[in-house]
Amino acid sequence: MAAAGHSAAPLIAAGLGAHAVIVGLTELVTPAPLLTALIATLVFAAVSIGCTPKRGTIVKGSPQPAFLQLQAQGLAVVAIGASVWLIGHMFGTGTEFYCEPFVPWRIEIALFGSLAVGILTTMPAARRLEWAVYPLTMIAFLWIAPFYGFFSAPLFLGISLNNMCPDRSVAAVVLAALGMFVGGQIGHAVARWIHNR
Repeated sequence: MAAAGHSAAPLIAAGLGAHAVIVGLTELVTPAPLLTALIATLVFAAVSIGCTPKRGTIVKGSPQPAFLQLQAQGLAVVAIGASVWLIGHMFGTGTEFYCEPFVPWRIEIALFGSLAVGILTTMPAARRLEWAVYPLTMIAFLWIAPFYGFFSAPLFLGISLNNMCPDRSVAAVVLAALGMFVGGQIGHAVARWIHNR
């Protein structure tokens, strides 16, 4: 369990840091959603770089045993979900940001995003640059990534279950999170296959 906690800790820290910024800006300042997304993404990227050892990415990255990955993902869902619930009861939820009507809600976006992030974060592993590429990939997707939990299944699920938008059901959220997990795994496998050819 300690290994799973070590693997999940950077994602939990980065996700909660970004969520805290979103809640603070949404509840106190109410800036344009794109500005909030930009600031949250920069916080996510900075915490990711600061918390992640320079030999791996957040939860993704170098191949790990499947059971360890599942443990890390499960631990991240519980930690993020409980923390987001606590933040929501103390400071606010940020639902106005997450449910922004101008941002399309599509399961296909979640699936494609997780697949793309899986490929883009695994490809640089041969050069040992994956610690920096994950945050840079999030910055490239800043216009959509914060609304989809930075294409991380545990982060998306933990935040979405605490901020249910009227246009999505619990079943749709769980299905999207499962799709993100599978999409990320397929992305890693495709990237490793391309690298080994």
